[in-house]
Amino acid sequence: MRINAERGVGSAKCDVEKKHAPTFVRCFSYSAGFTLLEVMVAVAILAMVLVTLMGVKNRSMEDVMLADHITTATMLAKRKMTEVLLSGQLSQKEDAGEFPEEEFTGYTWKQDIAFIQPIENMQITEVRVQVLWKQGQRQEMVELLSYQ
Repeated sequence: MRINAERGVGSAKCDVEKKHAPTFVRCFSYSAGFTLLEVMVAVAILAMVLVTLMGVKNRSMEDVMLADHITTATMLAKRKMTEVLLSGQLSQKEDAGEFPEEEFTGYTWKQDIAFIQPIENMQITEVRVQVLWKQGQRQEMVELLSYQ
C-alpha cells in the first residue's frame, strides 16, 4: 500500500518503512470483524427466536384443526336438527348414532327430545342435538337446541 507517511491512514495504526525510495506504510486495523463472543450471542438469540416461532406455528396449526372440527360438527348438528324437525315426529325419545359418510367417521351424534310444560295448558318440545368427536385425549362436543 503506497501512502504518504505524514498523512497516515484513517484511524488505523501505521508503521512506516523507509527501505526504498517510495515510502511504504504497513497499517494494522483493530476493527477487522466480529469477535467470537459477539457471534455466539447472536447465534443464541437467533436460536431462542426460532424455537419460539416453531412453538407458535405448532399452536396455530392446532387451533386451525380445532376450528375445522368445530365448523364440521356445527354443520352436521344443523343437518341432524333439520332432519328431526322436518320429520314431524317429535315424540319424547333419546337416540344416538354415527354419520354414514366416510369423511365424517370420527363424529357421532346424540339426539334428545323432551317435553317441557312451564305453564299449565302449554307444552314446549325441546330438541337437543349433540355432535361429538375425539380431540387427542379430550371428548369435544357441539350442541344445538331448538324449542317448538
